[in-house]
Amino acid sequence: MNQEFFGTTPPKKLFMKLAIPGLFSMLFSSLYMMADGMFVGKMIGRKALAAINLVFPIIMIVFAVGDMIAAGASVKIGMKLGEKKEDEASRIFSMALLLMLVIDGLFMIASLFFAKDLIFILIKDKELATLAYQFAYVFILAFPFIAPFFALDNYLRLCGKATLSMWVNIAVSLLNIVLDALLIGYFKLGIETAAWASVLSMLIGTLIFLYPFIMKKVALRFTKPKVDVKEFLYVIYNGSSVFLGNISGSIMAIITNGFLLYYGGPVAVAAFSVVTYIDALMLPILSGMVDSILPVISYSYGAKDYRRITQFFHLTCRVGFVLSIVTLLIMVMFPDFLVGLFSSTSEGDLIQMGKIALLLSAPSYLVNWYSLTVGSFLTGIEKATASIVVMLVESVLLPLFLMVVLTKFMGVYGLFLVPSVGGLGAAVIAWMTWRRCVKKEFNSFRFGVK
Repeated sequence: MNQEFFGTTPPKKLFMKLAIPGLFSMLFSSLYMMADGMFVGKMIGRKALAAINLVFPIIMIVFAVGDMIAAGASVKIGMKLGEKKEDEASRIFSMALLLMLVIDGLFMIASLFFAKDLIFILIKDKELATLAYQFAYVFILAFPFIAPFFALDNYLRLCGKATLSMWVNIAVSLLNIVLDALLIGYFKLGIETAAWASVLSMLIGTLIFLYPFIMKKVALRFTKPKVDVKEFLYVIYNGSSVFLGNISGSIMAIITNGFLLYYGGPVAVAAFSVVTYIDALMLPILSGMVDSILPVISYSYGAKDYRRITQFFHLTCRVGFVLSIVTLLIMVMFPDFLVGLFSSTSEGDLIQMGKIALLLSAPSYLVNWYSLTVGSFLTGIEKATASIVVMLVESVLLPLFLMVVLTKFMGVYGLFLVPSVGGLGAAVIAWMTWRRCVKKEFNSFRFGVK
């Protein structure tokens, strides 16, 4: 069934069948993140909103390790399914989940000892640091139990169950929003309840995702895990671009927050969090669309069907461009409405700075979709090194350089302009890298390069 589904369905039909559920899954996931920000910003206040924005990158660094294993294993699993070796695919699947549980368990233990000190070292404002730790502590306790959520979602889509993945993600997101409304909106509880809402929702989603694998209703199933050192190193290597993308993005967010605190104080952090939440809505939608078709890319690469990979690359680029244009227009046309979602009407300085941050960063959506697409496709065809290059340029090298330069001339407003200027440069590098890699890999096939 899996081979017929990925190998014979016409590209446009298969793209719609996989990408639309992936897009809606991430749309609802992003909406619950926005709901967290809206409830916290309006009901608890700007300092609580700033605290979440300061500590969440640290939380994501820990999740990035699990994502690395999941992404690296997914490519190999997809290739094995493309080669019709389901037993080997299931063995890699079982090994990857076991490694994730062990590593996340170790991170939980380490975080219980060191996270509080780290947060208070990074955040000098004691009130902000206290709020940040109250939020982070809940995630620390839940690391081993909720980290498999994203991996199992990905593996379910590998098995052709994109629609089931979509409905579970929607249910988890809606449950999170309901819990936010109940705990923060109705009972007026503190910042830690925003974390509990996310953790409980993800835990339920993880249990639902486990069911098809345990009951052997999909191509992948749990087997006795066998850790092959060479295979493990391959998984780490191929997932390293995803890991570096996540961890570098989180580290850059921490650095950005440091610049924001220095040049504009907590209000600047809270204002830029509006941009962060819009990113948390749009970028996951794009990545959800791309990730949903990566199983087909890995499958087609294993089956040596290069023309099919080309067709999916072009389809993804077209849809990504349209989605980004729509986002840009909404940000430019309705900045007051968007900023008002995360602040009360009495916070005039936050509203004004948030609008400026939104408008200066909006042009980044004209180009960011391309770098994201290229990086993901390169991972899907085992070009991890090239994918790492694209990721480092986009998320570390250019932003860091521009942060230093633009703040000298524009102060805090230079930070708001970094995404737009950096995104253009990253798109150029991504195009050059994609062109070079595909011509080298498929020198007998014109892989979308004129």
